[in-house]
Amino acid sequence: MKKIKSISLKGSSFFEDNFSIDFSEKLNCLMGGRGTGKSTLLYFIHATLNSEAEEDSFIANILKANLNNGTIQLVLEDDEGKSYEVIKTFGDEPQAQTLNSKRNISMENLMENFECDIYPALKIERIGINSKDRLELIDKRIRTEVLLIKSEIKKLQIGLKQNAVIIRGENARVVQINEQLLNYKTVEEDLKRQKIEKPDDINQKEQEEFEKADLNEKIRNSEKRYAAKVVQKLNDTQVNLKEVNEDIQSFLSTNSDAKAYLNKEILLGIKSELENALGRIVKDNESNIKLITNATSKVEILVGKLKTIHQEQQSEFVKLKQKFDKHKEYINKYNQLSKKVEEKSILQKEITELEGKRQKVRTQRNLLVNQLNEKKKELFTLRKNIIDELNKELAGSVKITLTFGGITEEYENHLRNALRGSNLRYNAIIPYIVENLTPDKFASTIHNKDFETLKKIAQVDEERSKSIIEAIYESEEIYAIESLYSEDLPEFFLKVDAKGNTEKKQKENYKKSDELSTGQRCTTVLPIVFAVSDNPLLIDQPEDNLDNKYISDTIHKIIREQKKKRQLIFITHNPNIPVLSDAEHNVFLNYDDKKSKVDVSGEIETVKSNILNLLEGGKDAFETRRILYDN
Repeated sequence: MKKIKSISLKGSSFFEDNFSIDFSEKLNCLMGGRGTGKSTLLYFIHATLNSEAEEDSFIANILKANLNNGTIQLVLEDDEGKSYEVIKTFGDEPQAQTLNSKRNISMENLMENFECDIYPALKIERIGINSKDRLELIDKRIRTEVLLIKSEIKKLQIGLKQNAVIIRGENARVVQINEQLLNYKTVEEDLKRQKIEKPDDINQKEQEEFEKADLNEKIRNSEKRYAAKVVQKLNDTQVNLKEVNEDIQSFLSTNSDAKAYLNKEILLGIKSELENALGRIVKDNESNIKLITNATSKVEILVGKLKTIHQEQQSEFVKLKQKFDKHKEYINKYNQLSKKVEEKSILQKEITELEGKRQKVRTQRNLLVNQLNEKKKELFTLRKNIIDELNKELAGSVKITLTFGGITEEYENHLRNALRGSNLRYNAIIPYIVENLTPDKFASTIHNKDFETLKKIAQVDEERSKSIIEAIYESEEIYAIESLYSEDLPEFFLKVDAKGNTEKKQKENYKKSDELSTGQRCTTVLPIVFAVSDNPLLIDQPEDNLDNKYISDTIHKIIREQKKKRQLIFITHNPNIPVLSDAEHNVFLNYDDKKSKVDVSGEIETVKSNILNLLEGGKDAFETRRILYDN
């Protein structure tokens, strides 16, 4: 069983020096008057087990005020009985090591074997009204699987982002070329007319000689472009191979410590195979880089020779044009029109090539979008299965539902950003879009300029439907929307007594947690908190907003079952929690002489006078209530 074995504090500005608590593996109750540091201990534990805790300014301020230059030490034990020590000082990341071998390990590796469920004061209530907190709670039971799928989703989103950059770049180039082609619309007809307008004193032989020379100039231009492409391809390939080698060498250098693994023999074998395979690739790439370097040098020499030849040939062409000095205007115009025909042909070829590339990139994008949708469904199914299990365990007193992609704030924000400046009343339109079209379906509607579908979904006329598409089409936002992952929406329901006629009372009546009173909300969430995992569970004042009858009738029974399979550490002011649940270890804190210290600790019998005096208000108050209730 995973457990926190102890917490020790040294040099704290609030707690006495060498403050220490040893915890039971079952139920622990931390009690004491207000301001004795009970909640502070919970935040200390949280900060020691979470490297990013101090990013929360509230927690950072608690550590600064109450720990200052002191040290927190936690001793932990995992399911296999291995012990760990974690040291935390304010402003520094927690440092973890195995207790026996004193071998340092990362917090990330430690958390793979040890995780706590920590709920500060009011957190239980916030879960009832916050959809993301509810989802985080559900995911505790499947944390590893969720992290893995989310990692794959992130990779797909990165791929889609890179893909969008390529598509938008190619689309922009196609638009640019099409705009350029407008300037070449009639060049073929213009050249034909120029041929017809040939001066009579230019004979057929001279005309053919000039046209051949003009054609040769086009061929030279084609040769220049080909040579430039070859040089560019060689340079790009060399850069790519160097980047691959750098990436491989970086990977090998950051993944070289097989000593940290438990199954060293197997991991060393994996490491050896990895280094052999990648090492051969690096070596081959280095040979290929040398080969490309040599080829590039030779090509550049040949390009230089080609340039010299071209200069000579172009010089001959200029001399030929000078022969027609008398008809210079005709010849120059013919040459210009001929070049424009060639330029138009080049632009048309580039468009054809771009269309081919765009088709490949779009096919790749469709594949990525489909893969992303599959991952979304996989995660939803995983969560739904867990919720079905939880609903069986909760036996109808509390019910959980799950809506696919139902947390839509990010989707809505992207739509607002996309439509801002469109002069549309988009706040009225967005809810209809979000309710009826998933992000990828909406993006597909925009890509296809499907005015009719959008008109029906957004409940707008054709003009506004077209305005929406024009505002978003080919924008960065529409590609971002297409790759969005909207989290699934869990909702918690409490079974309540139905009011009204007998027929209604016979039906099960449930209310959403965010529609309930604070007490009912906590009554809804607490059983789920207990059910989702077997991790050590730390709660600050689980009795908050719960009536004593519910604690005495229900909660203490759940706690008695829970402590058989997990460690519980509760901060409480309610005597029913430790007494009715028969807490194995009870700690009373006392603030005296400007320091908090352990006043008394032990089983219920050991601390019963403290419970009576502090939590029950003293023997006289307790006896007065007993007499009053008896009467």
